[in-house]
Amino acid sequence: MSSAVAGIIDRNGGLRVVVTERWRMQQHVGHGERLFIVSDLEVQEPVRWGQVPDVIEAVKQHIASLQ
Repeated sequence: MSSAVAGIIDRNGGLRVVVTERWRMQQHVGHGERLFIVSDLEVQEPVRWGQVPDVIEAVKQHIASLQ
C-alpha cells in the first residue's frame, strides 16, 4: 500500500514524521500543531528501515522550502 508522508510541528517547535493514508493525516494533529504534507512523496508501508532517514530528510527539506 502506498501512503502519504507529512511532518507535524508541535507547539514547542518539535517535528514528527507521519506515514499514513492522506485521509487519516488529520487524526495525528493535536491542538496547536501544524501539518505539512509532502505532496510529491509517497512510500510503501511498512517503511523499510534503511529508507527512514531519507523520508525524514525529505520532510525537513519540504518544510524548510516553505519558509
